[in-house]
Amino acid sequence: MKREILQKNFNQLLVKKFTNKRIAVTGSGGFIAKHLIKKLKDLKINKLKIIPINSNNTNYFDLKSIEKKLSLVDFVIHLSSATGGIKYTKENMSEQFYITTMKDLNIFQASKNKKIKKVITLGNLHAYPKNINGLLKEKNMFGELPFAGHLGIGWSKRNLSVMSKIYSNNNSKTNFITLYSANCYGPGDTLDLNYGHIVPKLIIQCIKNKNFELFGSLNAIREFIHVSDLVNIILLSLVKIEKTDYLNIGSGESIKISKLVDLIKNKTFFNKKIINENKINDVSKRVCGNKNLKKYLKYEIMFDLDKGLSQTIDWYKKVLQKN
Repeated sequence: MKREILQKNFNQLLVKKFTNKRIAVTGSGGFIAKHLIKKLKDLKINKLKIIPINSNNTNYFDLKSIEKKLSLVDFVIHLSSATGGIKYTKENMSEQFYITTMKDLNIFQASKNKKIKKVITLGNLHAYPKNINGLLKEKNMFGELPFAGHLGIGWSKRNLSVMSKIYSNNNSKTNFITLYSANCYGPGDTLDLNYGHIVPKLIIQCIKNKNFELFGSLNAIREFIHVSDLVNIILLSLVKIEKTDYLNIGSGESIKISKLVDLIKNKTFFNKKIINENKINDVSKRVCGNKNLKKYLKYEIMFDLDKGLSQTIDWYKKVLQKN
């Protein structure tokens, strides 16, 4: 009951703050952006204008093209990035770095030129140094290099915090907030095994009930956050955080990959073999916790991992039955 009241109050706050506003969302065809746009539309906010930006209607590598899209916009939620699972990230390092960094630079420059009030960008925990095995803290962002296997996406996401400081200086009218998120999952994620992260990959393969190979270490520990929670946090950050900053966003719930595998296997009644012989070296632990949610945003997570995985598996079952 308490969470329902909090959610109602949260929705009322969004309606109040976004009435008669224009919000541009990059990567509008992507997993997280689709959920975010649906959330805003479902609230039926009076005179709210959502400007979807994607590679079909905008050239991310052309500053003028982006500036045209950002004309008269109040806020930008920048969710476009070159993403992929551990195998894709390792094999496409330079491409991932180039595409993501160029998109970020042009979005930042266009936002500053157009005097956008606030820009929210989304990073991930690959930005952190490879040698941190405890709780990730913002003050430790600039230690050693990111892990070698994530060097491309790691540096591009770490750069967001630097770019935010640079672009908010010199009498800039724009504030840049970067959220470094735990692993996001949920219904509506990719069906493409070449680009999917571990949760959709595991679910799809288990539902198909075929032997398959799992890349990465089963002993690694990861933190996961449901897409509905992440969307709420992004929108709440847009409302509540008033100055340029970067902060970690987690659910407070971490799990060893071997236990995640068992959990998904049990929920999908998987009875075949998972091969883990092609072990790609990876960081042993990437966890940031939910301290910031409580301290700065006063937000309570709606989906624990068990509930979130059940909902996600149900969605994949329905979609895969149609294909």
